[in-house]
Formats: sequence, C-alpha cells, structure tokens
Amino acid sequence: MSTAELIRLYLDEQRAVLAGFPVATLDAAADLLFRTYDAGGTVFGMANGGNAGTVDHFLCDFRHHPFVTEDKAKPLPADVPRLRFVNLCGSASELTGLANDLGPDEVFAAALAPFVRPGDLVLAFSGSGNSRNVVRALQVARDAGARSFAMTKGDGGRCRELADLCLVVPGTSAFPGQTGGNDNNFHFEDMVLSVNHILVGLLKQRVAARAPAAPAGSAR
Repeated sequence: MSTAELIRLYLDEQRAVLAGFPVATLDAAADLLFRTYDAGGTVFGMANGGNAGTVDHFLCDFRHHPFVTEDKAKPLPADVPRLRFVNLCGSASELTGLANDLGPDEVFAAALAPFVRPGDLVLAFSGSGNSRNVVRALQVARDAGARSFAMTKGDGGRCRELADLCLVVPGTSAFPGQTGGNDNNFHFEDMVLSVNHILVGLLKQRVAARAPAAPAGSAR
C-alpha cells in the first residue's frame, strides 16, 4: 500500500471505531464523575506508556478547564468547588521508588491505598485490560469502597471484571504498528484523549450551570 493509502486506512479505521463507540458506557462514566465531584471526592488516574502522558493531560484539564469562564479571561469564583485529581503516574521519583521497594506490579496500588476513600473515583486505562499494576490498583479501589472506571480494548481483560464500569474500545486494525499484540492500540490511545475531552467538556457545562457569574474585575 502507498503512504496515502495507509493514511486513508488509518482514518477509515478510526471512523469505524467512532461509529461503534459505546456512548452509553461513557454516559454512565460521566455520571460517576459528576457524583464524585458533587460529593467532594477525589479522582485518581493511572495508565502505562503513552497513556500515562495522557493522564497528565487529564490532570491539567480536569483541575482547571471547567473552572474558567467561556472566554477564559476570568476564573470562576473561589467558592466554586474545584475537582481534586491525582495522577498516580505523575512522579518519576514515586514510581521508581515503589518499583524498587515493592516491585512494578505494586506501584499504583501502593500509591493509591493510603489515600483512596469511599466516594472517590479511580480511572484506569489499559489496552490489554490485564496490566498487572492497573489490575492491582483496581482491586485496592474496590476494597476501599471507591468507584472505578476502566477503559480497555479487545475483550477487556481483568479490568472488565474489577471495574464498576468498563468501556471497551471496539475494532481491529491493519495499520502498521497496531497489529498483532498491539491490535488497535493507536486508535485506543486516540480514544483515551477523546474521552478526556468529552468528560471535561461535560463537567464544564455542569459547573457553569450551577456557578454564579464571576465578579467583575477578577480577570487573571
């Protein structure tokens, strides 16, 4: 196939993923997020590899984007509750320290266990659904009485069994780099970022509908 044909293949596959996307599951995930925010709970996020970088994107967006006005010139009033978001894969020091002391399978579980509480929400992203460090942390979340949302592909793996809600990205791929054991992985990672943006936008709408207008003269 030519380069142009491969580009078209990728985009055609992506359209097929979008056409089959489980909207009802994401709708339910939004409800979990709203309930966590309304109750003053904390959202914890975790993933491996490139998706760990996307969880950092989640942190930036979830902490800040819903809490500015539409023109971004003014923050919402300080008494509008902010969402607490913790990136469990955000500290290289913590991750390497826990991996050295407890082993790589325990890095997220050990970082989560001292802090997670009932009413919190744990977000887990694993293409296979079987990443051992993610699976262990989902068990910790369940034992603590926290809610959990997992996003996977394929058959969902162990994450599908452990999470309260599991979104399985549909599809398969013939595009170079996401075949075989990595089947559909690029499209999965694309959808992780899309889920971030969808949830952040929905939360922004909910916050804006409930928040008073920002006072005059409060521009940053």
